[in-house]
Amino acid sequence: MISLSTLQNRLFRFLDLLRFFNKRILVIFIMSALIALMFVVNPSVQKGTSATVLDSKSTLVAAQANIKGDSTWHPKGWGSGEYLDTLPIIKAGAILDFDTGDVLWSMNLKQKIAPASLSKLATVTTALDLARGEHLISVTDNASGQIPTILGLKTGEKLTLDEAIGGAIMTSANDAAQAIADSIGSEYRIGLSGFMGLVNFKLSKLGAADSHFVTATGLDDANHFSTVYDLAIIAHDAKVNYPDIANAASDLYKKLDANQNHKLYDLPNWNALLGTYPGVDGLKIGYTENAGYSTIVTSEREGHKLMAIISGASSIQDRDMAAATLLNYGFGKFNLGSFPLDSIDLTKRFNDWKEELSGAH
Repeated sequence: MISLSTLQNRLFRFLDLLRFFNKRILVIFIMSALIALMFVVNPSVQKGTSATVLDSKSTLVAAQANIKGDSTWHPKGWGSGEYLDTLPIIKAGAILDFDTGDVLWSMNLKQKIAPASLSKLATVTTALDLARGEHLISVTDNASGQIPTILGLKTGEKLTLDEAIGGAIMTSANDAAQAIADSIGSEYRIGLSGFMGLVNFKLSKLGAADSHFVTATGLDDANHFSTVYDLAIIAHDAKVNYPDIANAASDLYKKLDANQNHKLYDLPNWNALLGTYPGVDGLKIGYTENAGYSTIVTSEREGHKLMAIISGASSIQDRDMAAATLLNYGFGKFNLGSFPLDSIDLTKRFNDWKEELSGAH
């Protein structure tokens, strides 16, 4: 039989042991609670990253839903490839009926070329799919650091999208085009690469299957390329479906008055055939080392609309004379007389540019 004193001793040891385990259980419970609280209040980095990626994907999908374009208009046929004795040396080119897409003459129509600043047409059409003309564009360090041709935009300045389009189309300003791509890419939380992804998405919708753009400006890059065929598609879309672009391309000169968002900028139109060849109303010029001097010129005479595309001329004069030669050839198919090339006073246009630049400041 166990004595009372023995029983008391065993009871005290049991109580001590219980208190020991209760402390360990309490510690484990507190630690578990703290860990659970960390997951509730501050989700794991992995989970947070997944949410951010999900947000980016959702904004990209939303942006893609706004991208316009269809492949119902495209160049038809190859046209003539006959020798034109007044045509300066070029790498590629074409003259097309703007409405029907019929190719009247072409050279290396589907050969891969560097599109230079003709690419800016795709940059600005994509931007107009995502924002209205009065939308404010912020000038980034990346934009203000672009190489000429530039407006001279300063980091932190703001332009409306229409103002930036004027700079990108009329003066082919790299800083204006870059500001558009950077600003809208940032607003959609997809960055510059995401914006250029939308540009390529748009090209695919238009049917410009042999083009891939990686720079918003058109500056040379091994992965930035197009064809005369595709550039015709891009240009037709820009002129027909985007009046903001068509208006800018047909304007000889525009001044952006200084305001609380930016200083004064003058925008002469570098398309030398505008105002010198009958009916010319656009569209875009370009130059890079790889591309040479390039241009897309649209003109209408007696109800007939044509589009001339030149790539790889050796000078501004050769570029514009080549475009005028193709326009003469094209209008001749409709029994419209050739415009005398020696009547195209490019020197006067160059002098006009100098006066516009000096007079605006």
